[in-house]
Amino acid sequence: MAKEKGNKKKLSAKAFTAIVAPLLAVLLAFSIVLSVVSTSRFDLVLRDIFGETDFGNSGAGHDIDANYYTRDITDSKELQAAEQAYARRAGAEGFVLLYNRAEDGRGLPVAAGSKLSLFSSSSVDLLAGGTGSGVSTISSDMRTALTEQGFAVNEALWKFYSDNHGTYTRGGGSIMYGGAEDWTIREAPVSAIPDSAKSEAEGTIPVFFLARTGGEGRDLGRYMGEWTNVAEDKEKHYLEPNSVELEVIQYLNDNFDNVILVVNTNNAFELGWVADYPNISAVLWAPGAGGDTCRSIADVLSGNINPSGHLVDTFAYDAFSSPAMQNMGDMMLVNGGQDVEAAVFYDEGIYVGYKYYETRYFDKALSQGNAGEYNYAATVQYPFGYGISYTTFAWSDFEMGQMDADGNIELSVTVKNTGAVTGRDVVQVYLNAPYTDYDKANHIEKSAVTLVGFEKTGDIEPGQSETVTVTVNRRDFISYDDVQAKTYILEAGDYLLTAAENAHAAADNFLAYNGQTVEQPLFGGADAAFVGKWTYDYSDNSGVDNVTYAKSLAGADVTNQFDHAVYDELTSRDQYLTRQDWDGTFPQTHGDQDSRRQSPFSEKNGYTWEVEVSDAIRDAIKAKGVGASLNPMTEEEAAAMAGQYGKKGDLELIDFRGRDYDEVEAEGGWDALIDQMDTSELEAIIRNGGYQTLGSANIAKPRAIDYDGPSGLNEGGITHEPYSITYPCATNLAASWDRQNSYLHGYYVGEDALAADGNWGSHQYVGLITGWYAPAMNIHRTPFAGRNFEYYSEDGFLSGEFALEASVACSEKGVYAYIKHFALNDQEDHRSHVATFSNEQAIREIYLKPFQTCIEERGTTPIKVQEYDAGSGSYTEKEVEIPAVMAVMSSFNRIGCTWAGGNYNLLTGVLRNEWGFNGTVITDYDGGGVMDTEQCVRAGGDLKLTGFEVDAPIDMSNPASQYFARQAIKHILYTTVNSNAMNGIVHGTSVGELPFANYYFILIGEAVVAAGLIVWGAVAIVRRWKKEKAGN
Repeated sequence: MAKEKGNKKKLSAKAFTAIVAPLLAVLLAFSIVLSVVSTSRFDLVLRDIFGETDFGNSGAGHDIDANYYTRDITDSKELQAAEQAYARRAGAEGFVLLYNRAEDGRGLPVAAGSKLSLFSSSSVDLLAGGTGSGVSTISSDMRTALTEQGFAVNEALWKFYSDNHGTYTRGGGSIMYGGAEDWTIREAPVSAIPDSAKSEAEGTIPVFFLARTGGEGRDLGRYMGEWTNVAEDKEKHYLEPNSVELEVIQYLNDNFDNVILVVNTNNAFELGWVADYPNISAVLWAPGAGGDTCRSIADVLSGNINPSGHLVDTFAYDAFSSPAMQNMGDMMLVNGGQDVEAAVFYDEGIYVGYKYYETRYFDKALSQGNAGEYNYAATVQYPFGYGISYTTFAWSDFEMGQMDADGNIELSVTVKNTGAVTGRDVVQVYLNAPYTDYDKANHIEKSAVTLVGFEKTGDIEPGQSETVTVTVNRRDFISYDDVQAKTYILEAGDYLLTAAENAHAAADNFLAYNGQTVEQPLFGGADAAFVGKWTYDYSDNSGVDNVTYAKSLAGADVTNQFDHAVYDELTSRDQYLTRQDWDGTFPQTHGDQDSRRQSPFSEKNGYTWEVEVSDAIRDAIKAKGVGASLNPMTEEEAAAMAGQYGKKGDLELIDFRGRDYDEVEAEGGWDALIDQMDTSELEAIIRNGGYQTLGSANIAKPRAIDYDGPSGLNEGGITHEPYSITYPCATNLAASWDRQNSYLHGYYVGEDALAADGNWGSHQYVGLITGWYAPAMNIHRTPFAGRNFEYYSEDGFLSGEFALEASVACSEKGVYAYIKHFALNDQEDHRSHVATFSNEQAIREIYLKPFQTCIEERGTTPIKVQEYDAGSGSYTEKEVEIPAVMAVMSSFNRIGCTWAGGNYNLLTGVLRNEWGFNGTVITDYDGGGVMDTEQCVRAGGDLKLTGFEVDAPIDMSNPASQYFARQAIKHILYTTVNSNAMNGIVHGTSVGELPFANYYFILIGEAVVAAGLIVWGAVAIVRRWKKEKAGN
């Protein structure tokens, strides 16, 4: 046998060649394709995954101080310690004490040294925030946090929940950015809790944790049918307790007289059931407080921190009672039996959150507006702005000054601590504007209660007082008239202002001022002494001033931009919810569920709502690309201004640092700079804007790195690995009602960004972090919105105030904040393309309001400039002011039928023209589909958030496309040159484009192996032929 094997005939040279040669050809082709495709199409993605290496450079080559931004805390451990201390304190200040029966040793705070029994599966798995691009990670557990403060913990109970966490654990909610969802709760029933844990619980204080997650890509479940096998729970929703949780709570109520409830949710939760359990002595709402959420909770439970948070959303007994809830979620437009697009209808107009609940209450009290059987006390459990403390406060000495020339009015209140412990309070100022016959005739709505100012006290010792002054501005008194004047108006009449503890107290104050008796105020208020009046005397145009605010602060005419968001066949302008007829115009759900199409989004009743639409709407939605942007400029007009490219020149981007955008544009400076670039560079920068903007050696533009993470920097891209600690989520920060907490959020993000040049955190890219995809300021239109944790509030004024603080703070470190998502991106179901229909008054007053606050009010930041004089070759150091907000992220959704990121009226008509914004506009993540690049740049967008080529190229052979791309590059350059990306650069500094990508090592290794195999194969073939020839 061995002899036969040894004599086995070898392959002929011809046969050997026929087998090996094709394999070598395939190997060669594979190597070429791998190298070309990876570097041309997926370079940024692979850099994100494998990172980069800096092999060093020659340095700046000058002795000029070009450190435009420096760190305040240079030691990484000190930085992290400072951030953790901030997050822990701020997180606790964002908790809201809703109920506390602190008598006979019950309620909160818990006595020192007490032993606590931590009930519920969530006790070992609390939430720091949410999931998705705002991913939040928790770094401590409740047991550790409590024992650190001297409390004892029921160890048997803790062990039970820890050991069985795989069995009893809530579902992940939105999974993989909405690719799937899981709203299961999986609480452990009483029968599963071991007797040893129950025995050890005797004599302890039980704390029950209710936690609900939320995240990017899916809204919270409105129907639990798929997520439970318990019949009575199937018709429930995610924001109420299920039967197993209530069973455990009943057990606690029956066996203990001091039950503490901690509600760890970022969404308003139904809590009316608490009244059925008299031994629940305290309820603490604890939205995600970042990595140290558990320590923040422990600080409040122990009394180390006195809770001073106030609600940023209305807590209703029934989450479906708001008008907005009648139209959200899984709604599909259909035409002739074919799906057209998902849709959402903002038929409630301006009446979102408290503006509905309090205004209908106000009208009901005055017997006007057909308020029907509306019962506020049975509808609202806790109003917007509500929150209590471990101490008590008394207010006095309300004063209201005269309006100054800038439209400012100062109001002051003396706040006295009448309790026994140190605490903080919040003075909220609300407006009641006249609701006139002109308003009623032209469908202008006005909330009876509108937040226009607030301030938080410092720590007030028992028996001490602090006088709080709040400044409000007349610009927050105006209304948008989209029917008659088609601009902002201010009507003659009396404008009432009140200082109040919450929105409902404000409504009662206004009622008292109007002579209405409020028998039993629910939440304080009903005091006319805390109301002041400003009268606007305007006699022209029948008392309607449609002139003063018809021009923006940037000097542009303000007129309708969103008529395309209203379709009579869906909701005619006169059918939006109105104070004239509450009952008659209360929104009805569009369409029906008659087809019984199974909803993939846990929709109410389990089925998709279908809405039949016309061919006109179908065709408008299908429109995409060059002709869909709404830009009135013709292609011929644009082509005539295409510009020149590839010219020689000595201009460098740094030459424009600190310069006014419009001045440079008027001088032709931006065009002269871009003339030195190639058209291919323009396209590459615009189309590959995911987590960075590419560099250009032709104009000495450095690559700028952007990171994701509203709750703390994460690298975005594929992995979303956290870089910094997790900070409190936006909802928590806003609930503190302390602007300083939001400022410090932005400040520490700026410090983290500067630390990226070699300190702590896992940083994939080489270079500083320059852009931050945050803060996010969409509106909590409903309690079920999946990303409410990333957003601040149901109120646009409050949202804008907090977003502005964070944006200004990070800009001081050279980080441009991409404020997002612009605009009306207020639900996650179908988010990547949903058509949003709304009237213009609501769009401007509710949804654009926070963005307008950040941009039009023109917060500024001082920056250092090294101005170069070409004649002398010298530099002059200067300090100039630039706009603090230099970047905006548009949204996935459509406004009307037009994609927001390709909507000229939104991005140019409002953002650039009215508000004077010249910075960068980036899309949300572009995976292809509706986000057409040609449409984007024609609308006023600049960057595509993607790291690989998608199905939306720019035709750079088209002169019109060259023109629009040129405008986009101007905005990108203006943003970059005024950022920390320019650290170390002055005129004359050599600037590279990209560092060495680590995945190149893989390509090099593969190429070496492939080359070796090809050489071996070629040699083997040659030898085989030679040997065979010699043998012949």
